[in-house]
Amino acid sequence: MRLTRPVAAVMAAICTTVLFAAPASAAEGISPSCSGAIVAQAPVKLPNGTQVGRVELWYSSANGGTNCVITRSSLGSSTGGIGAYLWLQDGRSIYDASASYNSYAGGAWISNAAGICVKYKGEVVNASGAVGTGGRTGSWGNCG
Repeated sequence: MRLTRPVAAVMAAICTTVLFAAPASAAEGISPSCSGAIVAQAPVKLPNGTQVGRVELWYSSANGGTNCVITRSSLGSSTGGIGAYLWLQDGRSIYDASASYNSYAGGAWISNAAGICVKYKGEVVNASGAVGTGGRTGSWGNCG
């Protein structure tokens, strides 16, 4: 089958774009740390008021604005698990949580988030199974 010159040119342009386009950068992920600076933090407390850790919201202007959450436990080996949660007002979300964590969870990060408001939460479970929480879970804020 022989292609006409305009069709062949379009096909060549499509193939070049598909084969040589730069790969899309990751828009979310889990890493051992966050970059940028802490823009908000809150204590993580059990229902009885005992502080069992803290949750940190980080922001970096890199990659179109990146929000990142880390939860740090103060219970050491007595921790029954830790979670770090991040929600963006545009509907994206990510979390890192495990019963096997005993010092921190996260960084759970989402990029391409400049100007988008967030909610974030940290959880720490003690050895008895009581769950401590902290963060911004009510109204949207920290609008990068």
